[in-house]
Formats: sequence, structure tokens, C-alpha cells
Amino acid sequence: MRKQYLVFLLAVSTVFGACKPSFHEYDNRVGFFPAVLVYERIKPDAFYVGIEAWASYVLTNSRGHSDRVLGEVEVRFGQNYFYNRRDHLTPFLGAGVIKDFSREWSETLFFLGKILVRSKRHHFQKSPVVYGAFGLLYDHEFNSIFNLGVNFKGMIGGGVGHTHIRWGSTVAGIDVSLPITFRFGNERHWDFRLEPFYVFLNSSRFSRSYFGGRSTLGYRF
Repeated sequence: MRKQYLVFLLAVSTVFGACKPSFHEYDNRVGFFPAVLVYERIKPDAFYVGIEAWASYVLTNSRGHSDRVLGEVEVRFGQNYFYNRRDHLTPFLGAGVIKDFSREWSETLFFLGKILVRSKRHHFQKSPVVYGAFGLLYDHEFNSIFNLGVNFKGMIGGGVGHTHIRWGSTVAGIDVSLPITFRFGNERHWDFRLEPFYVFLNSSRFSRSYFGGRSTLGYRF
């Protein structure tokens, strides 16, 4: 009886040991998708580096009638912190350039007295914005397969270039995203990340909101 009891305990411990999530931490992550490319140094409790370039179709409150695309190139530096073997927290500073490719229009009205004679639309694009950034990346590992996080970034900069209409002398904004990550493979090297985002940019001339997504297929090593 005692022998059977020991065999039973061994079997139970084996089953529960097999069911216990196995977490796999790596030092680097590269991600790619059509119009998205990213590299991050994700080593726990170590220096963080992030380089990201992306373009995405967006929903926006502009009056653009075509080419509603937002694009960005950014470099980030920070520090990775790892708590409870589950929570990744990364404060960072960075710099980048963001461009709204939407074609918008303004309208000039011509009156004869109080009678509208005609109107004329002027189509334009807004200039790129060069900015400095600060923010926080957070990711929680529910198990070895599913991660959920939230990222916040503040931006301040200004429009550059002479070929488009400038945003204004000072542009401030935020970028908030919700990264949803599914990891797969025997050692969880691979992942697929859905990252819906909201970007808001405001200047003395324009105020724009953008809703879009930055999805990536990633590999960790």
C-alpha cells in the first residue's frame, strides 16, 4: 500500500510538473511584417535598445481622401526591469521622425457680395515631424504562450522641410498601444504580436488622431 501511495504521489507530481508553465527569456528580439521592421534588446535587468520603422493604414480625423498612411522611424534607449519572473518594465528615452502621408484639403470661398460665386480646394500634405520621446513599455507573461502589455510614449518636436505645409513650431503628442503576443515553438523562440495603437499629434495649426496597428512576426535569441 505504501509503495502504491508513493507511486501515486510521483505520478501526480509528474503531471503537475508537466503542466507548470515554462518561461523562456531571451536577450534580443527581431520582428518583421509588411511595412514593419523592429529590433529590441530585451535581456532582463539589462540595458535596453530599440530600433523600429513602420508604416500603417490608419483611421484619422483629417479631411484626407486618400493615402491615409502614417509612418515612423524611431530609436530608443532605456533599462529593462524584470519583476516576479512575469513582469517586464522598461522606461526609455528616444528620438524619431513621424510622417502623416494623408492628402488633405483646405477650401477658399469666393463671394460676390453675400453670394457664393465659387470655391477652390487646395490639396496638401503635412511636413514630417522630428521629435524627442520618453515613455514606458510594460509586458506581462501570463504563461509561456500568451503575453499582454501596454506601451506609452510622449513626444515633443517640430515640423521640418519646405516642400509641405508645416505642422507648426512645436508639435506635442502621445502614442499608446496594446501589444498582444502569442509565442510558439518548442523553446518559444517565435512569436506573433498584434499591437493596436492610438497616436495623437497637436500643434498650433493642426490636431490629429490616428488609430492603426503594428503587427509583427518575431524571433527571439
